[in-house]
Amino acid sequence: MNTDVILKAVNLHFSYDDDKTHSLNGLSLEIRRGQKIAFMGANGSGKSTFFLCCTGILKPQTGKLYFNGEEVKYDKKSLLKLRSKVGLVFQDPDNQLFSASVYQEISFGVLNLGVSKEQAKKEVEQVMDTLEITPFCHKPTHALSGGQKKQVSIADILVMHPDIIILDEPAAALDPKHTATVNRIVDQLTAQGITVLMATHNVDYAYEWADEVILLSEGSVLIKGTPAQVFGNRAALKQTNLKPPAVLELFESLCKKGILKASLPLPRSLSTLEGYIADIHLNQHYGGKKVILKEMKKAILAVSFGTSHDDTRKVTIDAIEQEMQAAFPDYPLYRAWTSKMIIRKLKERDQLHINTVKEAMEEMRMDGITDVLIQPTHVINGIENDLMKEDALSYREYFHSISLGDPLLTSEQDSLRVIESVTQEFSDLKKDEVLVFMGHGTTHFSNSVYAALDYTFKDRGFPNIFLGTVEAYPSMETLLKMVNAYGPSKVILAPFMIVAGDHAKNDMAGDDPDSWYSQFKAAGYEVEPVIKGLGEYPGIRRLFVEHLSRLNTL
Repeated sequence: MNTDVILKAVNLHFSYDDDKTHSLNGLSLEIRRGQKIAFMGANGSGKSTFFLCCTGILKPQTGKLYFNGEEVKYDKKSLLKLRSKVGLVFQDPDNQLFSASVYQEISFGVLNLGVSKEQAKKEVEQVMDTLEITPFCHKPTHALSGGQKKQVSIADILVMHPDIIILDEPAAALDPKHTATVNRIVDQLTAQGITVLMATHNVDYAYEWADEVILLSEGSVLIKGTPAQVFGNRAALKQTNLKPPAVLELFESLCKKGILKASLPLPRSLSTLEGYIADIHLNQHYGGKKVILKEMKKAILAVSFGTSHDDTRKVTIDAIEQEMQAAFPDYPLYRAWTSKMIIRKLKERDQLHINTVKEAMEEMRMDGITDVLIQPTHVINGIENDLMKEDALSYREYFHSISLGDPLLTSEQDSLRVIESVTQEFSDLKKDEVLVFMGHGTTHFSNSVYAALDYTFKDRGFPNIFLGTVEAYPSMETLLKMVNAYGPSKVILAPFMIVAGDHAKNDMAGDDPDSWYSQFKAAGYEVEPVIKGLGEYPGIRRLFVEHLSRLNTL
């Protein structure tokens, strides 16, 4: 047998009811040493039965199982040797834990291997420290939470230095916090070179984590291969009641829309896909058709969605434009808003005219401007930004050049800068509090930026900062589930919009039963709304100025 193959099954059959039906029906496969293998399939496909055979708890009625090149025997001595090297973590830890205390539970197995008490103590303490069990090591096992029981179950096996650890639905019945803990532990196992077999229904996790995916159906292997090979087979997924991973579906959608190239390697994680999007280099500098015979005259056009609230406009849009002007005092600054509804409202209410993008371009043309630097204050590259580009570029024949700046969240570096700005503003946020941002949301494909940024907050060490949207995903319903899982003492609400206008004052902080404030209050939380637009954050304003500065170097 190939020495790289640590486990091999040949034509295994097993039935729980006298051969009327088979949980294993001619199962044959090979597992290579040091691999991360995800076993997937519908309930009853044979995953748990195969795992029980691997540890000798069940004996196949026909077929053979090999471990490290040797056929598995079922006498007492052989099974003891097998179970010291192949450990199974049950889906329900209560089926595994039986000792009075955590320390006794973890030390039981290693002491049975004949290790001295001194050595066993050293080994147990090291494993408890690695898996962060020490703080509750003297508690009774029955008093542990579900996540803690799962940690102890894994420690039971890990302390014996196994070659293979088998995890049967390790995140079953766990909340997001404890699921993250178990996932971190699994990463530690694979980093040590332990072969890990995992049964899971989580296609997103399996796609990112596994080296190989094995789909079982009716007790045999339906398909096996790399995550890309398996999850790319829609017919096999349908047969096993699985859906493609979300990151793969999003990638394919972006390729179909021409946003990304299909020749790119398939992304295995949301962060990789975010990197692909961040690396899109849109043509920012458009040469016009007008020939400049005399002196060039540059100007800045600051484009915002707009607001009818004077109070927030002064400290957001006005403040951003003032800093742009201060950075380029020699360039005249023009303003345009993209919301025709707000423009119309201000004209009717205050007799105040704000230019549309086309009106601003016409005004600059009449003023003799030759080169236009357009810097939007939009949050994402969404519908408003697309319409702005279309209107601005319809004037190409009148200018020597038109350069388009990036919205707030365009690159991966932008996301990190925004996180830095936000966390500075809320530096006094306590661990038992959560900060929930309300973004606008859109049907545009760029809405994925919101979910990616929510993920990045947590990836950067801020598990208590959440980002949702009014009109898309992540929704309030999704946020409420995640916040409930975190279990804070207080919820702080803030708009993830440049201005704190109608959405912030009504949809977020209003008294209407459907407002986010009212929904979190109804869920039993103390809620504090912070009516402060992103444009009020110094770091956000600086980032817009930096985007504009890059245009001036083109």
